[in-house]
Amino acid sequence: MVRGVMAWQDVPFKIPPRSFGGRARVFFINMLCSLGIALFGLARRFRKLADLGAPRKILIVRRGGLGDTLAATALVRALRENYPSANLSVLIGRQAVAVLEGNADVNRIFTAPSSKREWFGLLRALRREQFDTAFILHRYFVPSLLAVAAGIPRRLGFYWKRHGFALTAGIPFDPRRSQVKQIVQLMTLLGKPAPEPKLHFDPGPAQRERASSLLREWGYDPARPLIGIHPGGCETAGSSEPARRWLPERFGQLADLLSTREGAQVLLLQGPGDEPFVSATLSNMTTQPLRVVSGLDLGTFSALLGACGVVIANDSGPMHIAAAQGAPVVAIFGPSHPGYNPPLGDRHKVLWAGVSCSPCYNPDELAETIPLIGKKVFTCWLGTHECMKAITAEEVYVAVKERLEALKSSR
Repeated sequence: MVRGVMAWQDVPFKIPPRSFGGRARVFFINMLCSLGIALFGLARRFRKLADLGAPRKILIVRRGGLGDTLAATALVRALRENYPSANLSVLIGRQAVAVLEGNADVNRIFTAPSSKREWFGLLRALRREQFDTAFILHRYFVPSLLAVAAGIPRRLGFYWKRHGFALTAGIPFDPRRSQVKQIVQLMTLLGKPAPEPKLHFDPGPAQRERASSLLREWGYDPARPLIGIHPGGCETAGSSEPARRWLPERFGQLADLLSTREGAQVLLLQGPGDEPFVSATLSNMTTQPLRVVSGLDLGTFSALLGACGVVIANDSGPMHIAAAQGAPVVAIFGPSHPGYNPPLGDRHKVLWAGVSCSPCYNPDELAETIPLIGKKVFTCWLGTHECMKAITAEEVYVAVKERLEALKSSR
């Protein structure tokens, strides 16, 4: 049974058992944080932070995937509205650069290096910029130390466990509440009100026209519902999280239900790294999709999402892209806490079964236990995928149908 919104607001995390190596890393990190608290506390006693006034050169640090970078756009817009003349830069992962390319609120984009040697070059570049303010959107302590090494005097971010020792000011972070809502609350550290959180990504008229042209080319019938299904996500160069993906056979069953009962035209959406999951979904379908959408630039891909009557997706970047384009989203959550990363807005539906072992995915807790080098992998710690198996294709179909009926009544 899928649980409703009120049922998950205070649901605690179920932390999976840690290996000996994981426990050792947590112990070592706690020792480092204790040392950091002592050293930075001592430094503050002898060196008072100068009044820096309004920020003039700002750096936002958020290394991650598409969803993480989209979450940062809410803060980008709030800073630009409050400090229109400030120079605003961001440091993000390479795979998410397309989210901010063409964003008029951003002056410069720095990308996180892929090798240790490149980090020294990045640090020199950041020091040359002479930023006066950094917003650290990570909770882990390492990005804050990067800002210290870059000579940034005002470092704003989140207090989580003992990791906020290098910040000059921060707010407590609750992993059960919306990440984006907490990000915009960082504006209060500058004496500004927290705005209503909203993600910002505009594909632009050229990409929207290309999306419309592709739909015509594929034989899209405007009289029938257009449904986008994204079976993949949660896969980047630095991490793989298969436990956060619904089962391909369920996606296939859902596509068949929508095609046969609603006469829907299904777009199977495929981004980089999604090929195996889309292929597995296709092999579990008896009907044919309108198109398997792949190989498109992010702007055109986003415009196609915006053209859909409903988009069904895992807890992933495309889920947030679809919501940012105004498409109603049915989001499928399993190990993730549904309060942390839901699509913003009241047009969407989050499906979460709330089984006894879920939510078990806390990205910050995971960051403490994995090795610093190598690809981060998150799998079901019980090996049963119970939280995903508990959500049926019929339940998701009902949620999609409700969204379609709401669209019809609003026209």
